[in-house]
Amino acid sequence: MRPINEIIIHCTDTPSSWGATLTPQQQVAEIKRWHVEDNFWKDIGYHYVITRDGTVVAGRPVDQVGAHVKGHNTGTVGVSLVGGKGGSADDTFSQHFTDAQNAALRNLIDALRRDFPAIKKISGHNDYAAKACPCFRVAAWKDYAPAPAPRNNVSQSKTVQASAVQIVSAGTAGIGAFAALDGTAQIVAMVIAGVIGLAALFIIRERVRAWASGWR
Repeated sequence: MRPINEIIIHCTDTPSSWGATLTPQQQVAEIKRWHVEDNFWKDIGYHYVITRDGTVVAGRPVDQVGAHVKGHNTGTVGVSLVGGKGGSADDTFSQHFTDAQNAALRNLIDALRRDFPAIKKISGHNDYAAKACPCFRVAAWKDYAPAPAPRNNVSQSKTVQASAVQIVSAGTAGIGAFAALDGTAQIVAMVIAGVIGLAALFIIRERVRAWASGWR
């Protein structure tokens, strides 16, 4: 196996609708045809292609030098995202690519780093040439962690479930203690319980909001 120390990201410069009627494998076969027939290369230039639905398709074998960045093919793996037509170098990832591609690219990078521990650099084609490709700045994208997806079913929240159990348990214990008090003490206890109850409801509301936002 050749030494690999870098991953370089590209795009296919195709419209977002391109390949909609083709399977991921057919899309990669078409890209390979462009490279072989138009560029006269022996194979597709990329080692991996990520289609719009997040499917990762292998291209040129990783143990072979690719054809994706002039002067930087040795020691690198070329990964291309389907899309990017009409983009510029300083666009954001989400302007041209899907959430599925985002997740797939991050997972592929992690997998390649596990297989090739010498990989220390993740870059874009536009880091080495005056090109838009891959139509975003890889350094900015790499350091950006997308917010969790919002959730709707509050019953799934372990935090909210735990809060509800705590309140029910406390209420059950409180009823027994309340019954043992005299009239004045019961009034004082009711006031205190009301304050505590309002505080508990506020805490639950905030926990539900945080959970619904995806953070818990």
